[in-house]
Amino acid sequence: MKYLLYLLPAALLFFSCAETGDYGKLPEGRIPDQEIWDTHVTVSRSGEVSSRIYAAHLVKFEDTKDMYIRDSMRIDFYKDGKHTSYLTADSGRVNERRENIVAVGNVVMVSDSGFTAYTDSLFWINDSNKVYTNSAIQIYSKKDTLYGTDFVSDTKFENWTIYNPLGKTSRRLDQ
Repeated sequence: MKYLLYLLPAALLFFSCAETGDYGKLPEGRIPDQEIWDTHVTVSRSGEVSSRIYAAHLVKFEDTKDMYIRDSMRIDFYKDGKHTSYLTADSGRVNERRENIVAVGNVVMVSDSGFTAYTDSLFWINDSNKVYTNSAIQIYSKKDTLYGTDFVSDTKFENWTIYNPLGKTSRRLDQ
């Protein structure tokens, strides 16, 4: 049982890392069904907008429901109809079936509450409205400068966890 507790997180980390890649390059040997420049895609949950994706170049494959975003992307996140944060990246992938997003390359996420995060890849899971990365991350706010790996947060940056943290904060630890 003790080994299972170590094996499960390792397996989750392995399989979640498999999603990263260079989305500026398209899958070899495949021809896209659609190719669109300077577009935006709206993602909704239960009829309410949860994100808007802006792409300089979007390539769509109908069979896998994958949209590859190249040459820059921006995603605006919403919760209860209100803007909460935005993210920019070099490239990414959106899966229309699950409405999940992977952002890769010079990823910057800025919350309306004053947090800014820098990393090389970030995942957004639509069902839970959570973002996470297994990569190194830097987080800045008026009170904090933190570095670490393995980050999970809601898109408002109200409830977040950074594992293996380094840095400085002026906040008190409430016990």
